[in-house]
Amino acid sequence: MTCHLAESFEAFRQLEPQWAAIADAGGVHTPYESFAWIDNWLRHRALGVEPYILVLKDGTTIAPFGRFRVAGIRVLRLLGTGDSDYPGLATIVPIPGAWDAVAQELATRRNDWDFLHLHSVRDRNAIVTALDRHIGSGGHDRPYETCPWVPTDRPWEDLLASRKKLRYEVRRWTRRIESQGDIAVDVVGPPVPERLLADLEEVERNSWKWKSGDAALRPGPQRDFLQAVLRDPRMKFQLWVLRISAQLVAFALVLVADNRWYYYLPTFRQAYPNAGSYLLARIIERACTSNCVLVDLLRGPHTYKLEWADSVDTVYEIISPSNMRGFAAALAYVAKWRVAQNGFLHRLRNRICDIGDRRQSSPSP
Repeated sequence: MTCHLAESFEAFRQLEPQWAAIADAGGVHTPYESFAWIDNWLRHRALGVEPYILVLKDGTTIAPFGRFRVAGIRVLRLLGTGDSDYPGLATIVPIPGAWDAVAQELATRRNDWDFLHLHSVRDRNAIVTALDRHIGSGGHDRPYETCPWVPTDRPWEDLLASRKKLRYEVRRWTRRIESQGDIAVDVVGPPVPERLLADLEEVERNSWKWKSGDAALRPGPQRDFLQAVLRDPRMKFQLWVLRISAQLVAFALVLVADNRWYYYLPTFRQAYPNAGSYLLARIIERACTSNCVLVDLLRGPHTYKLEWADSVDTVYEIISPSNMRGFAAALAYVAKWRVAQNGFLHRLRNRICDIGDRRQSSPSP
């Protein structure tokens, strides 16, 4: 098998034409696998990362790994991990075959890494089968989170008719929001104007996220990355904004890939508690009249998402050691997983590390 390894930021950027060819052939399945997303992530979030990008089979598969060092252990992760709900391969090869080729190549490069950590990935069966075949059976995996999604390949009226309680709630949200002033819902494409970027941050400062420590636009690398995404004309997204009497009160970033929309970074002012739900309803209503077949509400089984969702997908966390140091790291991760099941400790970690949770629109509808 032929394989090219890109190990620098410059080598990564030289892959843009090959990445574009894969995307044109339908091999970039989510926004998180796009070149622009990963490029912005490398520029703003990749502290301590060494690109370790495998380009396989004459450029038909790109595995965008990064190599990190954690307590002296060399860890491979997919670039974008932490900010990407669905990190994965850019490939025009069927997924099982693509992961098999990647695992085979990783096996030949065991001396380069100690521990493979795949986080929030969807193709669990294909990945675990490939890793067991080529790396060995010392790995572990667990369901990480569920991702609710709403089918929108039907009329809006039919969707509401199938969920009578939701139909009542939509009417209630609409009455409450429209009673507070003149309503304007706008959709902004990339690049987002600088003034609007400042307004988005001001909305988040007045949201429950800021007070609870979950703000994604708090000064730091997470904000820098998200603002770079919003400024980037290469990105495909719709920024939905809700104004009441000319004041911006809620927004949501809807990433777009093919005929699917991904509901990302929703926020609203705490003084307008139904604004987030109202805006989500308008997004889903618009999706039902477009070529969008589903709106993916992304990670987290939050109550407001499950009110909308007919179905959920599961993403997984998978670890695989390459050597004895990797086996020790695997045991540490399994212990960490047990701690992660404790919601209080999870929230405490986020607050200490100043990690914003951009996935939630509200703690409750």
